[in-house]
Amino acid sequence: MANRRRQPAPRRAAGPVYQRLLDLIVRGRLGSGARVTEFQVAADLGVSRTPVREAMHRLVHDGLLVPVNGDHGGRTRLVVSPMDANALVELYRLAGALEGLASRTAATLPTAARSRLTGQLVAAERSFRRAAAARPLDYDRLFQRHAAVHRTLIDACAGPELRAALAAIRPRLDRFEWYYAPLVGPGLRGTYREHDAIIEAVRRGTADAIERAMRANWFNGGERLARALAARRGGELPTVRRM
Repeated sequence: MANRRRQPAPRRAAGPVYQRLLDLIVRGRLGSGARVTEFQVAADLGVSRTPVREAMHRLVHDGLLVPVNGDHGGRTRLVVSPMDANALVELYRLAGALEGLASRTAATLPTAARSRLTGQLVAAERSFRRAAAARPLDYDRLFQRHAAVHRTLIDACAGPELRAALAAIRPRLDRFEWYYAPLVGPGLRGTYREHDAIIEAVRRGTADAIERAMRANWFNGGERLARALAARRGGELPTVRRM
């Protein structure tokens, strides 16, 4: 029995390592093509290789690390996955479809509950716009405030199956979302209009309108970012920084 209780320890230990690597990839500090090795990560973070191996396995599952063949027939190695514009558009459309479906539930809420949700969305949107107007611009805060607008609605509406589906694409989506803010800068008028449409649809309580507004936000956002990525040579991050 004692041995069984100790068995999950490596997985628990992998949690902080996974989160650290996830943050580095999502925020571009480990750019596309950067090699990630158990030895280097363990040395940099001061941990054993076992939790690093588990964390890297999870990142492969997330689609953030991909295997590539070594040079001259060498061993397969893991690198940070590329930021592909086609994958981006597909991922944003998938997020729009899932969040659109989940947000329809807002129309079924009692009037008082829907009114409270509308107020929460308005507050989250104001916080997002304040973050966008701040100087100097804090992109981490902007990313968090933008995510909070969507999370407010999804937390109130999504059931367990939709939450699981959204969680499965969240790491890759967060990477594109974080990259989006510094790439397009503070010009977020399109996003503001789309968020206003979502909030107004929730206020009115029409399921089809809520779903359309949510889909439009994600679909349009994907197209905007794809165009911005295409404007950069190869659609890659400008620099790759070590841990």
